[in-house]
Amino acid sequence: MSSVLVVHILAAGLWLGCLATEILFEKAMAADAAVRGFVSELHDRVDRFVEGPAFVSTFASGAWLALDAVWTAALVAKVAAGLAAVGLNVWCLKIVLERADAARAGRWDEWERIDRRQHVVGTAVTLLSIAAAGLALARVV
Repeated sequence: MSSVLVVHILAAGLWLGCLATEILFEKAMAADAAVRGFVSELHDRVDRFVEGPAFVSTFASGAWLALDAVWTAALVAKVAAGLAAVGLNVWCLKIVLERADAARAGRWDEWERIDRRQHVVGTAVTLLSIAAAGLALARVV
Protein backbone atom coordinates (compact mmCIF):
# COMPACT_ATOMS: atom_id res chain seq x y z
CA MET A 1 0.00 0.00 0.00
CA SER A 2 1.46 3.34 -1.02
CA SER A 3 2.01 6.14 1.47
CA VAL A 4 -0.30 8.38 -0.58
CA LEU A 5 -3.07 5.80 -0.25
CA VAL A 6 -2.49 5.65 3.52
CA VAL A 7 -2.75 9.45 3.71
CA HIS A 8 -5.91 9.34 1.58
CA ILE A 9 -7.57 6.72 3.79
CA LEU A 10 -6.63 8.53 7.01
CA ALA A 11 -7.74 11.93 5.69
CA ALA A 12 -11.06 10.52 4.41
CA GLY A 13 -11.60 8.79 7.75
CA LEU A 14 -10.92 12.01 9.64
CA TRP A 15 -13.29 13.89 7.33
CA LEU A 16 -16.06 11.32 7.85
CA GLY A 17 -15.42 11.42 11.59
CA CYS A 18 -15.82 15.19 11.58
CA LEU A 19 -19.09 14.89 9.69
CA ALA A 20 -20.39 12.33 12.20
CA THR A 21 -19.33 14.50 15.15
CA GLU A 22 -20.92 17.59 13.64
CA ILE A 23 -24.18 15.73 13.13
CA LEU A 24 -24.20 14.94 16.86
CA PHE A 25 -23.64 18.51 18.01
CA GLU A 26 -26.04 19.90 15.40
CA LYS A 27 -28.70 17.55 16.82
CA ALA A 28 -27.92 18.82 20.34
CA MET A 29 -28.35 22.38 19.09
CA ALA A 30 -31.69 21.55 17.50
CA ALA A 31 -32.90 20.30 20.88
CA ASP A 32 -31.81 23.43 22.80
CA ALA A 33 -31.90 26.88 21.19
CA ALA A 34 -29.87 28.30 24.07
CA VAL A 35 -26.72 26.61 22.74
CA ARG A 36 -27.01 27.91 19.16
CA GLY A 37 -24.17 30.40 19.55
CA PHE A 38 -21.85 27.90 21.22
CA VAL A 39 -22.51 25.13 18.69
CA SER A 40 -22.17 27.57 15.78
CA GLU A 41 -18.77 28.65 17.12
CA LEU A 42 -17.73 25.05 17.75
CA HIS A 43 -18.73 24.00 14.23
CA ASP A 44 -16.83 27.01 12.85
CA ARG A 45 -13.64 25.94 14.66
CA VAL A 46 -13.95 22.26 13.70
CA ASP A 47 -14.46 23.22 10.04
CA ARG A 48 -11.53 25.65 9.98
CA PHE A 49 -8.95 23.58 11.81
CA VAL A 50 -9.92 19.91 11.39
CA GLU A 51 -12.51 19.21 8.71
CA GLY A 52 -11.19 21.75 6.18
CA PRO A 53 -7.65 20.36 6.22
CA ALA A 54 -9.07 16.81 6.18
CA PHE A 55 -11.16 17.29 3.04
CA VAL A 56 -8.39 19.25 1.31
CA SER A 57 -5.96 16.42 2.12
CA THR A 58 -8.50 13.87 0.88
CA PHE A 59 -8.87 15.80 -2.36
CA ALA A 60 -5.12 16.28 -2.88
CA SER A 61 -4.22 12.66 -2.13
CA GLY A 62 -7.11 11.44 -4.27
CA ALA A 63 -5.93 13.59 -7.17
CA TRP A 64 -2.43 12.16 -6.76
CA LEU A 65 -3.79 8.60 -6.72
CA ALA A 66 -5.91 9.30 -9.81
CA LEU A 67 -2.79 10.03 -11.87
CA ASP A 68 -1.83 6.34 -11.94
CA ALA A 69 -5.26 4.78 -11.61
CA VAL A 70 -6.86 2.31 -13.97
CA TRP A 71 -10.16 4.03 -14.67
CA THR A 72 -13.18 1.77 -14.31
CA ALA A 73 -16.85 2.67 -14.08
CA ALA A 74 -16.69 2.13 -10.30
CA LEU A 75 -13.70 4.45 -9.98
CA VAL A 76 -15.44 7.12 -12.06
CA ALA A 77 -18.48 6.89 -9.75
CA LYS A 78 -16.29 7.05 -6.63
CA VAL A 79 -14.31 10.04 -7.93
CA ALA A 80 -17.52 11.81 -9.01
CA ALA A 81 -19.08 11.33 -5.56
CA GLY A 82 -15.84 12.42 -3.87
CA LEU A 83 -15.42 15.52 -6.03
CA ALA A 84 -19.05 16.50 -5.50
CA ALA A 85 -18.61 16.02 -1.73
CA VAL A 86 -15.46 18.16 -1.68
CA GLY A 87 -17.06 20.90 -3.78
CA LEU A 88 -20.17 21.01 -1.63
CA ASN A 89 -18.03 20.94 1.53
CA VAL A 90 -16.21 24.08 0.36
CA TRP A 91 -19.62 25.75 0.03
CA CYS A 92 -20.74 24.30 3.36
CA LEU A 93 -17.63 25.69 5.07
CA LYS A 94 -18.57 29.15 3.80
CA ILE A 95 -22.11 28.66 5.11
CA VAL A 96 -20.84 27.52 8.54
CA LEU A 97 -18.63 30.61 8.80
CA GLU A 98 -21.54 32.88 7.83
CA ARG A 99 -23.76 31.21 10.43
CA ALA A 100 -21.15 31.68 13.16
CA ASP A 101 -20.82 35.36 12.19
CA ALA A 102 -24.61 35.77 12.43
CA ALA A 103 -24.59 34.10 15.86
CA ARG A 104 -21.76 36.33 17.12
CA ALA A 105 -23.68 39.40 15.99
CA GLY A 106 -26.99 38.16 17.43
CA ARG A 107 -28.69 38.20 14.01
CA TRP A 108 -30.94 35.24 14.81
CA ASP A 109 -33.38 35.64 11.89
CA GLU A 110 -30.44 35.51 9.49
CA TRP A 111 -28.95 32.66 11.54
CA GLU A 112 -32.17 30.61 11.07
CA ARG A 113 -32.07 31.08 7.29
CA ILE A 114 -28.37 30.16 7.09
CA ASP A 115 -28.88 27.21 9.45
CA ARG A 116 -31.52 25.66 7.17
CA ARG A 117 -29.20 25.98 4.15
CA GLN A 118 -26.28 24.52 6.12
CA HIS A 119 -28.29 21.44 7.02
CA VAL A 120 -29.35 20.81 3.41
CA VAL A 121 -25.81 21.21 2.03
CA GLY A 122 -24.24 19.35 4.97
CA THR A 123 -26.59 16.41 4.40
CA ALA A 124 -25.57 16.26 0.75
CA VAL A 125 -21.87 16.32 1.72
CA THR A 126 -22.40 13.50 4.19
CA LEU A 127 -24.35 11.31 1.76
CA LEU A 128 -21.85 11.84 -1.06
CA SER A 129 -18.91 11.12 1.26
CA ILE A 130 -20.54 7.91 2.45
CA ALA A 131 -21.22 6.93 -1.17
CA ALA A 132 -17.58 7.50 -2.13
CA ALA A 133 -16.34 5.55 0.91
CA GLY A 134 -18.82 2.76 0.23
CA LEU A 135 -17.63 2.46 -3.36
CA ALA A 136 -14.02 2.34 -2.12
CA LEU A 137 -14.86 -0.36 0.42
CA ALA A 138 -16.80 -2.37 -2.15
CA ARG A 139 -13.66 -2.55 -4.23
CA VAL A 140 -11.64 -3.89 -1.28
CA VAL A 141 -14.06 -6.59 -0.13
